[in-house]
Amino acid sequence: MESCQEYLYNKKTMQIDRRKNARNKVEIASELHLPDKTVFRGKIQNVSFSGAYFICNRPDNISVGTACILRLILQAGRDARQIQINCMVVRKDDKGAGIKFVSVDLDGYQQFKNFMVYNSPDPNTLLEELEKNPGLEIRK
Repeated sequence: MESCQEYLYNKKTMQIDRRKNARNKVEIASELHLPDKTVFRGKIQNVSFSGAYFICNRPDNISVGTACILRLILQAGRDARQIQINCMVVRKDDKGAGIKFVSVDLDGYQQFKNFMVYNSPDPNTLLEELEKNPGLEIRK
């Protein structure tokens, strides 16, 4: 029997959505850094506390199961603000890759949390959800 989490029905795919964390629909410039030093530049199309969908050119060169680093570029230029998250590629399609977040440092977590709350249509629900399912580990 499945755990007691609630499931949402995805009307587009006609499948049950088993995600524990709700997604925010945002587009943000991002980079996916692979262990072999390859860097994919693209954007995040949606994001939650447990993962994101990364759109880029040539996603066929990204392998499912690869541990990587996702860099969210909140502000570019001289006063650059970026969040670096350790993650893993869990799926891919012809437009991009599904990324599962693994860990982030404390400063990055605080920035990410603030970013998520600011961009959420329902910040209170998002914070309640975060208490139940933190999504990613905070590194020291």
